[in-house]
Amino acid sequence: MKVKSLFFNDNSKLRTIWRVLIFSFALSLAISPLILIENSHLQFLGATVILIFGLYLNSKHLDKIDFSEYGLIFKRQSFVYLIIGVLIGTISVASMFFIGKTSGILLISEVKTDSNNGLILLFALKMLLVGILEETFFRGYLFTNIYKDVKSDRVTNRQGFLIALLVSSLLFGFAHISTNNVSILSITFLSINGIVWCIPFAITKNLGLSIGLHAAWNFTQTQLGFTMSGNKTTNPLYNIENNASTLLTGGEYGPEAGVLGLIGFTLMLMLSLGYLKLTRKIKRYNTIFD
Repeated sequence: MKVKSLFFNDNSKLRTIWRVLIFSFALSLAISPLILIENSHLQFLGATVILIFGLYLNSKHLDKIDFSEYGLIFKRQSFVYLIIGVLIGTISVASMFFIGKTSGILLISEVKTDSNNGLILLFALKMLLVGILEETFFRGYLFTNIYKDVKSDRVTNRQGFLIALLVSSLLFGFAHISTNNVSILSITFLSINGIVWCIPFAITKNLGLSIGLHAAWNFTQTQLGFTMSGNKTTNPLYNIENNASTLLTGGEYGPEAGVLGLIGFTLMLMLSLGYLKLTRKIKRYNTIFD
């Protein structure tokens, strides 16, 4: 094996693994100064701007593809997808809340707090930025690059799609390894979550729906009183206590690490696919890679 083949493919293009490592390293360097900013909203805003600008440069010089292939398409349809994603994400979390309460696996009591609409809107903006950041990197950038790398004469489009789906989603799960109360179970369930948010992008070539699902999932959990990715909420509408096994409730990590969260993921996927089929975006099992 020639040394050159370790770094470049048959088209003399730098292999995906090296491009991803270079971009990830450069992105980390560019974002690292933001830690000096004490305002988390400004940190996420800065990181979002840096990521999008970095991807624009990356599309020109490293990946050498059209920027729109990352799923960041600034058109009316993207806004529609975003709104639908927010609605589906909210319904999915509300359904988890209802199922947990009626089944008795969650003990729920109202909390009387003075709501601050300004703070709620700021938190919603923060969750939107988190959704943009994570969906753009893991789905738009990483998933797309992995698929392009594994696709060959020996790998069918569908096989390549499945490999990219699984690998990018596993990396998404492991990216949460530093969160509070993390476990193998939470990483596994978060990887499934990544699959759910990746499929709408694979179908639509647009990150709008995935970003809406992600943002609403995080925001609604926190507002209702769920622990979200190991982070306990402050000033929620309800006080939620687990009244069943960790496998069912997710324990201290929150529903994302349990069967209750899996129900929410499944509902999100079913509603997303139902919406896309209703709007004739799906024909049988089509994805952008068929």
